[in-house]
Amino acid sequence: MIFYIGRRILGLLIVLIGVTILSFIFSSISPVDPAQAYVMKNIPNPTQEQIEAVREELGLNLPIYEQYYNWLINCLKGDFGKSLTTRNYVIEDIFKKLPATLSIVGMAMLWIVLITFPVALICAVKKDSALDHAVRIVSIIGVSIPSFWLGFLLLLAFAVFIPIFVVVDFGSLRSLILPSLTIAVPVICSLTRMLRSTILSNLNKDYVVYAKARGLSNSTIMSKYVLRNSLPPVITALCQSFGYMIAGSAIVENVFSWPGLGNHLIHAIFGRDLPTINGAVLILAVIFVICNLLADLVNNLINPRISI
Repeated sequence: MIFYIGRRILGLLIVLIGVTILSFIFSSISPVDPAQAYVMKNIPNPTQEQIEAVREELGLNLPIYEQYYNWLINCLKGDFGKSLTTRNYVIEDIFKKLPATLSIVGMAMLWIVLITFPVALICAVKKDSALDHAVRIVSIIGVSIPSFWLGFLLLLAFAVFIPIFVVVDFGSLRSLILPSLTIAVPVICSLTRMLRSTILSNLNKDYVVYAKARGLSNSTIMSKYVLRNSLPPVITALCQSFGYMIAGSAIVENVFSWPGLGNHLIHAIFGRDLPTINGAVLILAVIFVICNLLADLVNNLINPRISI
């Protein structure tokens, strides 16, 4: 078990390093000069000498591998640098914005758990019924709809035509409903189909026939054996979905004017704020790999053979 965890942590560290390298390279090779963008926000009609002075001050005149090395060493010390737009420490801005993102993703996870498991179980038990076909159609539509378009539709329906909610709202439990549903719907649709298929696959296994021969009830077989063996792939997908929702919440936050980390990252990208971009991507990557590790550990507890 310890060897398995160590191996997984090592693999996830390699993924983190790869993500930071790619993020640093892509943000550095942009045609927009971050030094020029920074100077033009603060000085009207800047001279080339002023731009070069700022470039040297920010360390942007160094080779890219030296920039990355210096940034990585500072990150290991907990110093992500200062934002070029807010003038605050990047880590302070991130931790101010992260709770807002976690709130809508946490609510989305609640929707996913409350809807996915009962609907998938009913569809598996009532295979090829009218309800099963209806859920299949809804799932295909839900997976296909872009999240930003779904967000606009929900705002149009429930904030304009039926004014139950406010278009721009933040700070209450009610304000979480529409953005969290926007994030949750595609995940609910995909996980429902996955769990249904996994349950149906396990219902055809030999151990189910043996359990019925022993006289066990269908509810006992389903809860004690079938569901337990069906959970590992769903748990992995659920934990990965949490990471995906954290990382992919930017568009939804922008639609709902939600002051979260994703919206903060979008503004940083438009403002060519390299320290904020690299710091936010690193935090999102850490959350994602931690979710993957937790998924592996939970699956290992459910089925110890996974670690072999």
